[in-house]
Amino acid sequence: MKIWSGSASPEAGNEAYRIMLKKDIAVDRYLIPYEILSLMAYNLNIYRNGIGKKEDTLKTLKELYSLYGREFNLDPELEDVHGNIEHMAMEETDGKAKNMRMFLSRNEQVHTDVNFFLADTLIDYEKIIYSTLQEINKNKQNGIMPGYTHYRQGMPVTFQTYLDFIKNIFVYNFDKINNAIGELKELPLGYGSGFGSMSDVDFTEVASYLGMNKNIKNPLFSFMLYPDNYIMVMSAINSFLIDISRIFQDMIIFSGDEMKILELPPGYVTGSSLMPNKVNPDFMEIFQGYAAKSISIMNLLYSGIINKTTGYHRDFQVLKDEIIPFMVELKSILGGFPELFSGIKFNSGASEKILGNSIYATYNSKLNFNSTANWKESYRMVGDMIKSGKGLKPYTPADVITYNDFNFIKQVVDENTSYLENSRNRFLDTIKDIIRNTA
Repeated sequence: MKIWSGSASPEAGNEAYRIMLKKDIAVDRYLIPYEILSLMAYNLNIYRNGIGKKEDTLKTLKELYSLYGREFNLDPELEDVHGNIEHMAMEETDGKAKNMRMFLSRNEQVHTDVNFFLADTLIDYEKIIYSTLQEINKNKQNGIMPGYTHYRQGMPVTFQTYLDFIKNIFVYNFDKINNAIGELKELPLGYGSGFGSMSDVDFTEVASYLGMNKNIKNPLFSFMLYPDNYIMVMSAINSFLIDISRIFQDMIIFSGDEMKILELPPGYVTGSSLMPNKVNPDFMEIFQGYAAKSISIMNLLYSGIINKTTGYHRDFQVLKDEIIPFMVELKSILGGFPELFSGIKFNSGASEKILGNSIYATYNSKLNFNSTANWKESYRMVGDMIKSGKGLKPYTPADVITYNDFNFIKQVVDENTSYLENSRNRFLDTIKDIIRNTA
């Protein structure tokens, strides 16, 4: 029986509609634990406040608790995770779970499930960022390398300064991801279909069970955050992937035949199917493709939301079905970062060989300025030296090191992880105690 059986709508379907549901049901498997958690919290409040028959609610809680942590397939005929969990609970309780999701809308349920999924996945990203920073920090190779603008040599920088630049990129994007996690702690349950809930449940209490907040009063605005949360999360991811794609483009060039400043680690390069001399930076190039895919998902998001009314629309399902698998796959790909960055080798000798003498021009202009106190004249003097073929005085820039340790990152990751885990464990212990004490 579908979750909407008994409504005014006829239950006849068609194969084309079933095809559109197939991906949705496949994606919903990632939401199973969150669906069960949120339903347990909702029914705990029903139980404590004596809404309906307590013995029925107790049986519902027992069944939901037994389902939590289990793996099972979802039936496409039941359309989504909500219909499947309700169907299982109804069957196992001989219909006692009939009030399990009373007055709940699938809109607020999927929003809740997705918030949990997004927060957990972003915390996993944070853990990978921390591990990667630790590995970059271990790379103590020294030497100078050319800095480029417009694909032309500009000024020299040290390899350690370049590594510190990469560290800054990771920390900068860590902060964006962490801000998104904070926003995802708002519990959506309680806005119905966006027009308010008829339920007698105290949703502020429900939020507290799961370590979440319930600060937003207006149900229309609360619903609006469903697509907006996707935008917020994908914006943070896009920023991260775009920045990394640019770093990777540096490394693709720096590890090429003409430079060989960098050597990429085994496992992140491949050979050619025809040319035995090739060492191809395939991991980095494919990653750039994922950065482009991330942007395309962002375009899908904007295109799917713009000019829609402020209520729910079923094509938002397509957004979920693209974002969740992408984030799952991306987590596995990001998991390769610590090994990648720990295995990069810097060839200082090769780097020094490709440094053109003109790269010291700005430094020599500075030396001239110290004597002339005339910047325009100092600049012109160096230009004349370069045009006449005269050698410039070389120099080695100092290392610029912003970060030497990342305990502040670890502290945030640990706090996020323990906060969510502890909240859920305390909640599950509460359910376990209720079941045990009423056995």
